[in-house]
Amino acid sequence: MQIQEKNQFLTIHGHFYQPPRENPWLESIELQDSALPFHDWNERINSECYNPNSVSRIVDHKNKIIDIVNNYGLMSFNFGPTLMSWLEQYAPKTYERVIKADCYSVQERSGHGNAIAQVYNHIIMPLANEKDKYTQTIWGIKDFQYRFGRSPEGMWLAETAVDDDTMRVLADCGIKFTILSPYQALKIRPINKNSGWTDVSWGNIDPARAYRYYIKDDSEKFIDVFFYDGAISKSVAFDNLLKDGDKFIKRLQDGLSSSRDYNQLVHIATDGESYGHHTKFGDMALSYIQKIKASQAGFKLTNYGEYLEKHPPVDEVDIKQKSSWSCFHGVDRWVDDCGCSTGGHAGWNQRWRKPLRKALDALRDELVVIYETQASKYLKDPWNARNRYINIILDRNEMTINKFCSQEQIKPLSDQEKSEVIKLLEMQRQAMLMYTSCGWFFSEISGIETVQIMKYAARAIQLADEYSEIDLEGLFLNELANAKSNIPEYGTGKDVYEKFVRPSIVTIKQVVSHWAISSLFEEYPDETEVYCYNIKNVDYRKVSKGNTSLVVGRIQVSSRITLENHDMVFALLHFSGEDFHCAIKDYTGSSEYTRVKKSLIDKYTGYSLTETIRMLDESFGKEYYTLKDIFIEERRKIIDVLIRDKISKFSSTYKSLYEEGKGPILQLYELGSKVPSEFKIAAEYTLSRAFNKIILSAENIIDHEVIQEAFDINNEAKKLNITLDKEASQKKFSQKLTDNVFKLAKGMEQHQANTVVSLIDYACDLEIDLDLTEAQNVYFNMIHVRIPEFIDIYRNSDNSEIDKKLLLNILIVGEKLDVNIEPYRKEASRITPPAGFIAKN
Repeated sequence: MQIQEKNQFLTIHGHFYQPPRENPWLESIELQDSALPFHDWNERINSECYNPNSVSRIVDHKNKIIDIVNNYGLMSFNFGPTLMSWLEQYAPKTYERVIKADCYSVQERSGHGNAIAQVYNHIIMPLANEKDKYTQTIWGIKDFQYRFGRSPEGMWLAETAVDDDTMRVLADCGIKFTILSPYQALKIRPINKNSGWTDVSWGNIDPARAYRYYIKDDSEKFIDVFFYDGAISKSVAFDNLLKDGDKFIKRLQDGLSSSRDYNQLVHIATDGESYGHHTKFGDMALSYIQKIKASQAGFKLTNYGEYLEKHPPVDEVDIKQKSSWSCFHGVDRWVDDCGCSTGGHAGWNQRWRKPLRKALDALRDELVVIYETQASKYLKDPWNARNRYINIILDRNEMTINKFCSQEQIKPLSDQEKSEVIKLLEMQRQAMLMYTSCGWFFSEISGIETVQIMKYAARAIQLADEYSEIDLEGLFLNELANAKSNIPEYGTGKDVYEKFVRPSIVTIKQVVSHWAISSLFEEYPDETEVYCYNIKNVDYRKVSKGNTSLVVGRIQVSSRITLENHDMVFALLHFSGEDFHCAIKDYTGSSEYTRVKKSLIDKYTGYSLTETIRMLDESFGKEYYTLKDIFIEERRKIIDVLIRDKISKFSSTYKSLYEEGKGPILQLYELGSKVPSEFKIAAEYTLSRAFNKIILSAENIIDHEVIQEAFDINNEAKKLNITLDKEASQKKFSQKLTDNVFKLAKGMEQHQANTVVSLIDYACDLEIDLDLTEAQNVYFNMIHVRIPEFIDIYRNSDNSEIDKKLLLNILIVGEKLDVNIEPYRKEASRITPPAGFIAKN
């Protein structure tokens, strides 16, 4: 009897997620200094991980590209919905490649896509109330459908935290499977057999197959579970597997066992950030494994949906209740000082977790009462409406909002009532965001993740205040006062809130002051956007006296989030430099506005500034706003403008120092004397500025005169042994290179190939370190794949000399972009080239 050979399958799952980081009042991520040189952490990790995995390089021993791989098309993965919304707006190329990868995998994996869904904002599900469990699951599914154009088969649970209620919710919502740690399994037995249970509570469950979990209170319902290989998954993070692809594949083979008499699945699950962010170039190890080594090792790549269809569970499993993959104590990491923490110093504790959780739970419960009471005035089923609110979040426009209201309303709603509905739903959205798991994960209550969830709580409180007579913020802070920071000067959670959260709270008057102060430095159109607010300039009058200015105006502000509308009047006095005094109040009518405007202008033009300020206090009250009250991005722009004159003076001083001292200093240098450091500072600044100015102002950066001027400056810098700052020129050259490679791919014209070669050569001559990444992507995906076609065409061409020359230049472009074109050299060599056209290695 012939024994049928069993197959070996491989699935690598990446959990790609970053906590939402936006300012809850602005719906935008502000500058995060800790992520420098990037704007924020999402941008940084996208550069290090998310984007590289969409265009991952496989290179040969000469570091030449032999393939560019979209890892998402080969691996199982989930992206957090809030992260996907950021990628869609700020990293559209990465976003598009992720979506395309899933489409590709559907075709390759028997109709099963690689992407699975995730609970919406990474809430610890066993600690959530039932309504939040359903909303988190429904929002995660709807977000997935919106982006991937299909329903998800699987769902990733935040921190793989699970209990029976969570499993029931997943099953109710149509989810077929989830992924857990082997240490979350409790016991197993064959399906539909009365045999006893086998204990697997020590992580000893066989991970090479799927299992079926039956819901406790309804045995007709079930969800299938994959328990990843814990030992190998841990090795990815801690054993440097991603620095050596051969070591990686051998470790994956350790997951196979000759004792298994079935088609076995080796699968691992880790944070997706392991592949590039935590381990530099980890994406390259992943692409090498999946594209080359897996098949050589006898593996067939699959995903969970495909494997489940072809190999349904034969065993059922019971799980540990309230367990997770990152807390040995279950889910205590998000409730108590369990001993699990990340970061911090010796002697630190996490006793702050319990009062933080207690404060949020108490706030949530009060918000539930407010929501049910108020939303019931407008909506047939407030909680069903909350579940469907994701449709507005995904596509926030007037049509979507009107459709939503028409389906959910008890009666036709006025514009004001629609705004009330949206505010209540936003209050609930913030109430869920404040449970984002990262707020408890790390060691200190003053960390940015914990401060962030406090900001969501503060925004929920702000939205709820007009509906409640209870001092919600006071109650919240009373609980936070019991949460002690590990840093003595930060005191308690209440102090952290006052220090880091309260300054972030945005009022409508701050939005007005932002626009008013910025209007002195930026010419706004009559209608503009400031973050999530639309602003209409109704009236604007500016007068100046000496080095001061007075602006009186009226603007209408509407929130694109809550639909609230405000008609506001402001008066802005700019003394000089960064000294501003902006007073604001509600618009109360044309006659009052006209009177105040005329009186202020008359007082300003005819009297002292003291009198003007006195009248401002009388007309607007004593509250006023200054530069420190406007949003950080615009504040930095304004400060840059304010110091521009000073920088210009410094620049002139450096230039004079350099030009006046250049002659004798060069003579000193030629005599072997040391160049004074003061002169080197002036020279570096002046020559860098001159070099970049030449490149940035040039219409054609490879014009001979432009290159010669830049070359002369470069040589001058070398004589003085100084290094020029060429970052601006590098960006322009790199973008021009990408643009011209794209033009070459589209037109395949000789002059375009020459331009690309010239750009690379001139950049090399000028010692500009080009970023080849995007140019390589375009060349490999649009040109390299067509080279065999070009060879066949040009071999039989009637215009042989011209066409052969183009072919050879295409190969030269590839060489200069560090793409391996060796497979085509032999064929190209049979075509007699014009002299000098075969590039050297």
